[in-house]
Amino acid sequence: MNKSINIYKLIFSGIVVMLLFSSCEKEIDVDLRSVPPKVVIEGIVKLDSLARVRVSETKDFSDNSGYPALKDAVVKIWDDAGNSETLVQDATGWYVADVLKGAAGRTYNLSVTYDGTEYTSTSAMPPFVPIDSLTMYKILVMDYALPMVHYTDPVGKANEYYRAMVFINGKQHPDVHELAFSAEFMDGSPMHEILPIFTNDEDVDPIYPDDEIEVEFQCIDKGAYEFFKTLGDIGNSLANPTTNIKGGALGYFSACTSDRMKIIAKW
Repeated sequence: MNKSINIYKLIFSGIVVMLLFSSCEKEIDVDLRSVPPKVVIEGIVKLDSLARVRVSETKDFSDNSGYPALKDAVVKIWDDAGNSETLVQDATGWYVADVLKGAAGRTYNLSVTYDGTEYTSTSAMPPFVPIDSLTMYKILVMDYALPMVHYTDPVGKANEYYRAMVFINGKQHPDVHELAFSAEFMDGSPMHEILPIFTNDEDVDPIYPDDEIEVEFQCIDKGAYEFFKTLGDIGNSLANPTTNIKGGALGYFSACTSDRMKIIAKW
């Protein structure tokens, strides 16, 4: 839930920044509450897991009441093998499938209809790529070590894009941006990715010795990669993350395989 809130805050910040810079030659009085809300969709189909979708919307910049899930959306997912299901909203606010699970190599389609508007997306699930190992890498100028994930990119175009989620003692650090990387030009090569974990508070390190570090390593398609890559770069951009959802919504739809591995931080 906290990660979802962080995504929405970053997206809305992009909207506000675009307004601030859209007319820099004249004096403007920006009403931060005047930005119309936009639907935000998080759609996930993981290997061997039930499909799930969260539908929310952006809120006023000064509104800190959270981002509650929208009710009464009609959410459907179907694949290229003829499987189809209308998802039902559960107590957490997520729309969850009862039967439909992710399978590698299949292409999934999403339809979300809310308040008379339909939003659609498509995502293809790449083959599974495991983590070879997880280590800690100490940079001399830093007081703490960073996790490094090691994997082997398969030969071929089926696997080119990846995402890493880092959990420290079971939680995601609020200052960690989305970590997405490409092996598009490293076909069939061993890969060694340092996962940058930083904090906005210079007096507090995000990682200490003996912390438990867990990495969820996802194989994603290009559309999901572009969303997470631009989301991580949003601090250097005047635009919102590049969504793979059509119809005017923000967010992403990702069919992915994933692997997890843990390590105790030592250096």
